[in-house]
Amino acid sequence: MTAITHETVTHYAKLANLHFDESETALLAEQLGTILTHVEKIAELDLDDVPATSNVLARQPLFREDEVRPSLGSEKALANAPDTESHHFLVPKVINVK
Repeated sequence: MTAITHETVTHYAKLANLHFDESETALLAEQLGTILTHVEKIAELDLDDVPATSNVLARQPLFREDEVRPSLGSEKALANAPDTESHHFLVPKVINVK
């Protein structure tokens, strides 16, 4: 079993700017270790004679023909919007540029 340590989880959490308490860190270490154990089991398989899979379905996917249809229109699209202006959605500013 691949061991994922508390320090490993803490290190990657810091890189990803994530914050976990001690119990969450311990749980993540255990869960990630279990996932890696499953990956190691798969890596042990002899897959030399197994062809690469491009599609899990036995048949080719069916595609429909493209057809031009009327669009929804801005009036209907904006009908339930809380705030609009000039045929656009208005949203609160979330980025402050300095």
